[in-house]
Amino acid sequence: MRALALTNEKARRSAAFRSSSDGQVLVLFALAIVMLLAAAGLAFDIGRFYSERRFLQNAADAAALAAANSLIRGSSTATADADARAILSRNFIGDPNAVTPSLPPTTPQYETGHAGDPEYLTNGILIVSGDVRVAIQNSIPYTLARAAGFGSNTIGARAHVTIEGHLLPIAVRNFVNSPGPNSGATYPCSDDRTQFMDFFATELTACLGSDTNATLRTSPSAGNAFDSSDPGSDPTNHGPVVEILGQGAQPSNGADFRGFVILDIRNYQSTTSQLYYNGASVNDNDQLLKNLEAAWIEADGYPGPKFPPITTPPDPNDQVGILNGNATGAAIDALKKRYKPGDVILVAVYSGATQAIPDFAMTAPATINLATTGTTALAGSMKVTRNQAFSGTVTLSTLADTLDAQNPLQNGTVTSSPPITYTPNPVTPALGGGTTVDLTNITTTGATAGIYTVWIKGEAGSPYLTVKYVPATLNVGGVTRDFSLTSNAASVATANIGDTAIFNLTLQNAPNKNTNFGGPVTLSVDTPVPTGTGAISFGSTSVTPSKSGASTTLSINTGTLPQGDYRFVVRATGTNADSPGRKVTHLLPLTVQVTPASKSGSDEYIDLSGFAVMRIAQMDSNSNYVTAYAITPVVTDPNDSRLRSAQLAKLVPWN
Repeated sequence: MRALALTNEKARRSAAFRSSSDGQVLVLFALAIVMLLAAAGLAFDIGRFYSERRFLQNAADAAALAAANSLIRGSSTATADADARAILSRNFIGDPNAVTPSLPPTTPQYETGHAGDPEYLTNGILIVSGDVRVAIQNSIPYTLARAAGFGSNTIGARAHVTIEGHLLPIAVRNFVNSPGPNSGATYPCSDDRTQFMDFFATELTACLGSDTNATLRTSPSAGNAFDSSDPGSDPTNHGPVVEILGQGAQPSNGADFRGFVILDIRNYQSTTSQLYYNGASVNDNDQLLKNLEAAWIEADGYPGPKFPPITTPPDPNDQVGILNGNATGAAIDALKKRYKPGDVILVAVYSGATQAIPDFAMTAPATINLATTGTTALAGSMKVTRNQAFSGTVTLSTLADTLDAQNPLQNGTVTSSPPITYTPNPVTPALGGGTTVDLTNITTTGATAGIYTVWIKGEAGSPYLTVKYVPATLNVGGVTRDFSLTSNAASVATANIGDTAIFNLTLQNAPNKNTNFGGPVTLSVDTPVPTGTGAISFGSTSVTPSKSGASTTLSINTGTLPQGDYRFVVRATGTNADSPGRKVTHLLPLTVQVTPASKSGSDEYIDLSGFAVMRIAQMDSNSNYVTAYAITPVVTDPNDSRLRSAQLAKLVPWN
C-alpha cells in the first residue's frame, strides 16, 4: 500500500510539473508572437512611411515649382502662394496611406530656436523675391506596431526652387547714334537708324530724347500675343525690331563685333586683369571660346556666376569680352536649334559702342649701330602704336643694362646726354602702323667693340600711368658674328600656383644664320626675381648657337607667387669667333602668368549697362542674322522681377 501511495504521489507531481511547463511555454509563445507581430508591423509601417515620404516630396516639389512659375508669369507673391496650395490640395487627395495631409499653415513654422530662418522651415510656404521654399508634414498612425506601443509618426518633406538667370551670351545695343537728341523728332517715331534711337523704349517713342534723357520715352512691355505673320506688330507696347546677332548688329564705333559675347571672361580694368569662369582659360583661342559660349545657348543659359547689379561708374566685373563678327555664326546656329520666333530670351545690354583698354606698344629697332668713338646722327628708328582707347602721349628714355659692367651706358663710354635722343619725344602714338620715332645724336668715346643691350622705357602720362620696357641691341664697332635668342611660347607661359612654367628657348646664328657664332653662350636669369618664386633651372646653361637653332628649356616654378603676371629676364652672354673675340649679350623678357591670371590677348570688351527680356522676331533657316524686340526696359539688377519671364524655375538643394 505504501508503494502504491508513493507511485500515485509521483504521478501527481509529474502531472503538476507538466502542467506548469506547458503554461510557461504558452506564455513565452505568446510573448514571441507579440514581438514578431510588432516587428512585422514596424517593418510594414516603415514601408508605409517611406511611401508617404516620397509622396510628400513629390507634392512639395510640384508646389514649389508651381509658385516659381507663377512668379515667372508675372503673378504676385500672394497668387504664387495660392497656386502652390492649389497644387498641394490636388496632390494630397492621392495620399498612399489614405490620410489626407493638412495644407501648410499661413504662418510658417520653424525649428525651435530658429524662428524666421528659411533653412529651418518645418511647415509653411516662403516666397522671397525669386526664391521659393515649401515645407509640408503629415501624421501617419502605426498599424500592427501599435501592439508594441507605437502611436503615430510625423513625416515631412521640403522643396527649394530658385528662379535662375538663363542669361544668353548676347549683348544688344541700347542706343544708336547717341547721344541725341534728334532735331525735330516727334511722336510717333519713324524707324530711322541714321538718327538717335533707344532700342529699349517702345518703337513709337524710341527716337525721342537722348541717351541721358528718357522722359519722353515709354518703357516696353510684353504687349499682345506674338503674331508670327507680323513679328513687328503692336509697336505701341514693344521696342523696335532690331538685329541682335549678325551683320546688322554692329556697334556705332564700327568695331568687329556682332553681338556675341564671352560671359566667361570679365574685367578689363587693365591689360592683365581678366577673370575666367567655367573652364575658360588664358590660352583659349577664339574657336574654343565661341564653342563654349554657344553651348550656353543650347543648354539652359549661362550657369553663372551671376553678374552683380550694374553700377555707375562701371564695376570691372561688368566688363565682358567680345567675339569678332566671324564667330557670330556659331551663336546664330545654336539659337536656331533651341529657340523659335515668339520665344523670349534674356540678354545683356551695352551702350552701343565697344571699349578697349587704353594701351600703347613699342617696337624697338632691330639694331642700333654705333662707332667705338664718334657721334651717330641717326642710329635707327622705332614705332610707337596705340589702340583706339589710348589718347595720350608716351615719353621715351634709355636705361643701361646695369648687370653688364662693359655696357657702354654703364661704363660711361656713351657720353651723350641723354644717351639717345628720341625724335619726337614725347610721342603721340598712332593707330595702325604707329608713329615713327628716330634715335639720334648718340656719342661714344672709347667704347669697346661688342654687342650689348639697353632698355628703352616708354611712360604714358595721366590718366594711364603705364610704363613699358623693351630691350634694344647696341652693336658697337660693326661686330658681324651675333646670335638671336627667342622663345617659342611668345614670351608668355602659364602655370597654376605651385606648378612650373616651361619655356623652350632657341639660339641661332645671326644676323646671317650661315655666319657661325663660334662659341658657347651662357644662360642665366637676372636677379632679383619676384619674391616667392620657386626653383629656376635650364635644360642646359651653356648652349652653342647653330645654323638651324640650338634649343634648351627654362623651367620656372611658381612657388608661392599669388595670382598675377610676373616678368623674368633671361640673360645670354657669349664670346664670338672674331679675332679678337667679341662679347655679345642679349636679354629676353619672359612673362609667367600664374593662373587664373589675366589674359594678355584681346583688349576689346563691352561695359554692361543692364539686362532685358526680348522676344525673337525672325531667325529663319536662310538668314545669317537674328532679330528681336524688347518687352522690358533695361534693368540693372539681374534679380529684378521684370526679367522673370525669360528665366527658369529650378529645384536646388535646401541649404
